[in-house]
Amino acid sequence: MISKTELSILVVEDNPGDYELVVEYLSDVSNTSYQFKHCVSLQDISGVLKTTRIDVILLDLSLPDSSGIDTVSNVRSISKSLPIIVLTGIDNDELGEQAIQQGAQEYLNKNELSGRMLARIIKYAIKRKKMDEKLETLALTDPLTGLYNRRYFFERGWNEYVRARRYQHHLAVIMLDLDFFKQINDKYGHACGDTVLMRVAKLFSQNLRDVDLVARFGGEEFIILIPETDKAGVDFVAQRIRQEIYDTPMEHNGKNFNISASLGIALVEDVVGDFETMINQADIALYYAKENGRNRVETYDLNISNHLLAK
Repeated sequence: MISKTELSILVVEDNPGDYELVVEYLSDVSNTSYQFKHCVSLQDISGVLKTTRIDVILLDLSLPDSSGIDTVSNVRSISKSLPIIVLTGIDNDELGEQAIQQGAQEYLNKNELSGRMLARIIKYAIKRKKMDEKLETLALTDPLTGLYNRRYFFERGWNEYVRARRYQHHLAVIMLDLDFFKQINDKYGHACGDTVLMRVAKLFSQNLRDVDLVARFGGEEFIILIPETDKAGVDFVAQRIRQEIYDTPMEHNGKNFNISASLGIALVEDVVGDFETMINQADIALYYAKENGRNRVETYDLNISNHLLAK
């Protein structure tokens, strides 16, 4: 016996007749079992999504508290991940294109619907949304470590920097570099070097909060964004990560070896410039840490900058 696919549908429609028509259409589909939730207004959507697993949203554009193309963007702001299929009685290709641009997966005329057509479009909208999310994840993450990549760090970092400046909140950037990493590649091979990078990436998740952001910056360099934490707290985090890396044995062909890392910190209150200036300051502090023996943490200040400029 072939098991049925089960899908949960949220129908956002203020016309009872149109809602019942959707239910009737999909009840005739033989290979899928649909569970329906019904909202008649925009304000009802959040409550349903908090309590019910939903696979797809069928959305009418004309609601008591929202109308036109704004309805799509309003729903997309409530749910960034769920596929949205617009069902409307308005036959307008331009409006359909705008709906897609605002985040809908499909735009359908209610007067041209059939159960088979709607079921097929729901199926493909869900698949397409999952594929889009996978591609987006690939575009924002480092394929080796699974951490965010440099591009995403800059996008998120700029937003955090602007917010910290505006509201005078704490924000720190930690730049981390694995010491003598080239020697690991030369001695044990690049496959071992890759294993070390992946192992270090896992250590970050054990020592950082959900609100912190860590990314692979390039090669053996990593970068961490720490919001809402003062200088002492950031130094504690950096020292803990440094010690964790130093204390964690790496393995190659049954033999253990240890590695170390140098870290440089930049604090938003010490920045005269923009977010890239802050990253440069963290990099300067990192360079100073490596120059002074490695396996240590340094925080950027003018003394460090002047010392390096004088050399």
